[in-house]
Amino acid sequence: MKNFDCITIEYFREQELLFWKINDKGRIPDFCLKRLEEFKEFTSWVKDYFSHPDRPVKFIVSTLGDNDLYSMRNDLSFVTNSIISKDKSALTLYGYLSVEAMYQIYNSFGLKALTVAFVEEDIFGGAFECALAHDFIVAEEQVEFSLPENKLFNMFPGMGAYSLLYRKLNTRDADVILTDRRVYKGRDLYDFGCINKIVEKSSSVKMLFSYIEKIKERFNFEYYHTQCKKSVFSLTKKELLNVTDLWVEAYMDIHPSDLYRMEVMENEQSRKVKVEI
Repeated sequence: MKNFDCITIEYFREQELLFWKINDKGRIPDFCLKRLEEFKEFTSWVKDYFSHPDRPVKFIVSTLGDNDLYSMRNDLSFVTNSIISKDKSALTLYGYLSVEAMYQIYNSFGLKALTVAFVEEDIFGGAFECALAHDFIVAEEQVEFSLPENKLFNMFPGMGAYSLLYRKLNTRDADVILTDRRVYKGRDLYDFGCINKIVEKSSSVKMLFSYIEKIKERFNFEYYHTQCKKSVFSLTKKELLNVTDLWVEAYMDIHPSDLYRMEVMENEQSRKVKVEI
């Protein structure tokens, strides 16, 4: 098994199950360029390594790293610096790398496998978008979900939320989640049909494995059912990149007062203080 700097891997051959998580290595828990670059290397390795018949994998599960992968937001320091310096190309590169990561997860790393997001902590912004890219979302009942860009600094999520929510839900419900500025409980999104399984905190890992075993019993149907949905409601990388281009353009036009709020939030993150949204 290959060793990565920011990514930890566990492979359970008998269960045909790959777990991966991102470790913070002492950084603020965010989606920085280093992590995105390494994730690109990781996706290439996963496809190559698990294409071998002696390494079967039917489920790829992303779970929490040492400092809460799914509570991670975008790298606000990088974003704000790019805005201040008017470095559109740097912000575009950052957005495109994020899209590449989302699209690899959405396409199961090029393997005949199903992806599962296992969420144990609150998830906001880009982290929520990352979870949406998976075929299934399993979440502990107490976790909270939000796309806070609209409320916090007059922006919108640009790394897949629009494309993925409109495909997972109906137009009305997707619009509600994208625009109403609410913080949702896991149970709320389960009722929307966005989350597939709610698990209890005290036995979440056991319930996750049980849920995966049930899917595995009907894997042929679940896999091809998922492929049919992706064919009917097809999602191209070009669509995701087009939205990201709009995201970059919007940030270049951001009002100084909104940029100031971004800087305040960045300072809060650097102190690892939870921002109330």
